[in-house]
Amino acid sequence: MFSYSLNSLIVFHEVVKLGSFSKAAETLFMTQPGVSNHIMQLEIQTGHKLINREKGGFTLTKEGKVIYKFAEKIEATAKELEKTIKAMKNQERPLLKIATTAVYSRVIMPFLLSSFQKAYPEIMIKLDLGSSDDMVKSVLTMENDVVIASNQKVSKKLYCLPFVREELVAITGSNHPLADREAISLSELAKYPLVIREEGSATRRVVLSALETQGIKPKNLIDVKSTEFIKEWVAQGRGVSILIKRAVQQEEERSLRVIPLKEPLYLEVSVIFLKSNKYDKVLQKFMEHIKELKAKSLL
Repeated sequence: MFSYSLNSLIVFHEVVKLGSFSKAAETLFMTQPGVSNHIMQLEIQTGHKLINREKGGFTLTKEGKVIYKFAEKIEATAKELEKTIKAMKNQERPLLKIATTAVYSRVIMPFLLSSFQKAYPEIMIKLDLGSSDDMVKSVLTMENDVVIASNQKVSKKLYCLPFVREELVAITGSNHPLADREAISLSELAKYPLVIREEGSATRRVVLSALETQGIKPKNLIDVKSTEFIKEWVAQGRGVSILIKRAVQQEEERSLRVIPLKEPLYLEVSVIFLKSNKYDKVLQKFMEHIKELKAKSLL
């Protein structure tokens, strides 16, 4: 039927994706010689050498790169077919696993997910929360399908599509000495106890980078996981913080003051997913829905 083996093509795809014959063997529940045999058979079938083995690894030949692009598409289609067959057998609804940060779960996801479910009621949604870094890792490990978060060090395995640009602002308590300022510098903020998000937070990364660039050392730096705790801490006059402007709701402005920074800081938030999943029909519907909302200026 074909001049090549589909099984060998899938094995080849796994070897290249994981960058290792042994890892591919483990993932596919095969022996390493079995994996090597599939690669050899595919090279014989295509009439070209596809992989150059080197000490400690391998590289793809020109022909290997061409075959891999097709292997990616075929593997993605095979996964989609497998998912469809499983859904038909079990009469399951399609599932989209979305990851995001705690702030976005409160200020953006309710509207986004409700409008998506209204447009595609047959699709079930599972929402996972955590720091930006942890949620991006969850997509790489395939625990989640897509993440909406800021991530400055995106893997080559991921697509990173712009979502929104978030302004960072200073927040103080309503009775804080800085509360009446129209704008404030980072050096002025650093004179007070500064409470920021924990390791892995994109906001933390941007703030610390800006402070380091200006050679500013905060008087006291406190790490906290919860944005809600940060706002309560600041409202009680125990310190100051820097958060995305969207994190402070209108009703909270009675106890908090939102002050623009003299040195503007921003978070570039993206929709991130595995390149190998770009042909997933459910994911494509989600991306199209986001594009429609952005075109209508609803995000």
